[in-house]
Amino acid sequence: MSKNTTLIVIIVLLLSLIIGIVVGMYFFPRNSGKEREVSVKTYTLTLDDLYCNIKDSKRILKIKIVLETISEVTYERLNEKQFLIRDEVKKIISNLTEEDLRGENGQTSLQETIKANIIEIFKDENITNVYFNDFIIQ
Repeated sequence: MSKNTTLIVIIVLLLSLIIGIVVGMYFFPRNSGKEREVSVKTYTLTLDDLYCNIKDSKRILKIKIVLETISEVTYERLNEKQFLIRDEVKKIISNLTEEDLRGENGQTSLQETIKANIIEIFKDENITNVYFNDFIIQ
């Protein structure tokens, strides 16, 4: 083989390697250690305002709750049984004092308790979050 032929073969191999790397990077991008975000459809149910007595207090809590789920079937069940949810929330809050409800920790704890109780009542793990649109102690 001549020098020119060897040089051409080396150049063709290098170009093929470079093209292969570029194509691989384009079609198989790295995540830089981050997992790809998976888009999950969520459904939210906003309950009407709820007024609850607070334990050992003359004050009441006005609360508006939003429930989040990842299942349309769960959303429909929650929507049909809002009265059960409202009743459960009233039971939970009537057993809490003003001190229990104060601050971010009080609200976070209440959200977690409501979520856990609703999951237990409906036997459904698709309930992902409980949010408060209003949280006013009057």
